[in-house]
Amino acid sequence: MENQYKRNLSIIIPHYNTPDLLEKLIKSIPHINDIQIIVIDDNSISGVEKLSELQNKYCSQVEFYKNNTTKKGAGTCRNIGLKYAEGKWILFADADDYYVEGMYHVVSKYFDSDYDEVFFTPTSIYLDSGAPSNRHYEMAMHINNYIENPTRENLLKLKISLSTPCSKLIRHDIIKNHQIRFDEVLYFNDMMFSVKVGHYSQKVIAVKDVIYCITRNKGSLTTHVGWDAYEIRLKEYLKVCEFLLKRYSRKDVKSMHYTSLGMLYRAIQQHYGLKRYVYILNLFCKMKIPLFSRNQLYAKSMLPIIKNVKYQRLDNKYYISDK
Repeated sequence: MENQYKRNLSIIIPHYNTPDLLEKLIKSIPHINDIQIIVIDDNSISGVEKLSELQNKYCSQVEFYKNNTTKKGAGTCRNIGLKYAEGKWILFADADDYYVEGMYHVVSKYFDSDYDEVFFTPTSIYLDSGAPSNRHYEMAMHINNYIENPTRENLLKLKISLSTPCSKLIRHDIIKNHQIRFDEVLYFNDMMFSVKVGHYSQKVIAVKDVIYCITRNKGSLTTHVGWDAYEIRLKEYLKVCEFLLKRYSRKDVKSMHYTSLGMLYRAIQQHYGLKRYVYILNLFCKMKIPLFSRNQLYAKSMLPIIKNVKYQRLDNKYYISDK
């Protein structure tokens, strides 16, 4: 099927309200025929004039599209981009991030390989100061762990636990053959996509080469997430857990850290209250998902909540009780 592709690489970029950062990203990508750059605007409401300037300035190097559907979000925009993608390989980028110098030289080494997915070590900075950030640490950790110790457990964490589609070179045929698409919701829309790509990828490689820089606003560290937004995230997370439990053992799912602890921790950070903590945990219990793996109990902020919740132990798994 791969002879159907017109180029080696398509880079898909959803955009919303950040045209200056988008231009920095566009400039970081070589403008050569071998690379197709696709930008999908999610109906920006600010910076519209600047975006129009970019469309005129880069019209011969970049394909610009608009999300004309009724569903907003990066997931919808990426799905639109996939419709137009002509590359044998796919990269995804967020409009406020950028590629580092020499990225094409690094990724092009894998164009004729038989890998399904190539994981590149990312880096990250704060936008305001340019100082190093820690936003890339989790992905870098999984990549480094697999490189240093390529066990089955580390392979599963690499393929399944990394929910971002960025800093990964993905064979287009994996997406096409398994009809993988992003969920068209506002939050966690990339989680199921990344999990499915990882699941169906038979041969992967992780490398220490850096091609992608993630940016971070200091203000984003304290952003409040309302309950409605959290519930969308929760439903997406449960869908992923359901997908995994049908294909992997509970031990494997637990080793990938798909337990209720992560979502509970997010709820505690937002101070949703004990009744909602119980509601969240009972949803996981109905799906027979263990509450936690023992090595996750290092989070000290979890302990007060855990102490106030009654547990029943059934079949060596812990379940919540609201009685």
